[in-house]
Amino acid sequence: MIKRLLQLGLLSLFSGIVCAQGLLDRLEQPRPAPAFELPGIDGKTYRLADFRGRYLLVNFWAVWCPPCRQEMPSMQGAYQELKSPRFDMLAIHVGPSLEDADKFAKGQLLHFPIVVDEHMDLGGWQVEGLPTTFLVDPKGMIIASAIGEREWDSEEMLAQLQALMNAEPAVADGR
Repeated sequence: MIKRLLQLGLLSLFSGIVCAQGLLDRLEQPRPAPAFELPGIDGKTYRLADFRGRYLLVNFWAVWCPPCRQEMPSMQGAYQELKSPRFDMLAIHVGPSLEDADKFAKGQLLHFPIVVDEHMDLGGWQVEGLPTTFLVDPKGMIIASAIGEREWDSEEMLAQLQALMNAEPAVADGR
């Protein structure tokens, strides 16, 4: 696990520098979002299935990742702007610890759900660096992604997210 954390840490620094200020990349072939069941910093358990029927922005991050920490206030801004019965957001803290993620979230006044993957069991998501973010459609298909820090509450990003949510959702078999 330590080796994987170091790899993600190095990729985080690189991806934060290279990809900053971009938008989401739409996947040519949407793919199913891998299921998860993780503890939240609020004491609840969260499952991907809990979000079925709405768009879900899933952000993989860590408190030890500078680009991750930097983009969190803009994620809160996007959450406040877009939160609705059609849209939700979830941040998955990669690695230990629940307490560190909770302390950071409280210090930043983050109000969207944050869960912790202490054992880094979510490899099926294909996270190549931190932060990495995916947009999952109402049928559970990943339709867009971003590697590296973004300005989530910028006019351009909010417009792109709205456009993706207004497009025809992907069907379960990827067509």
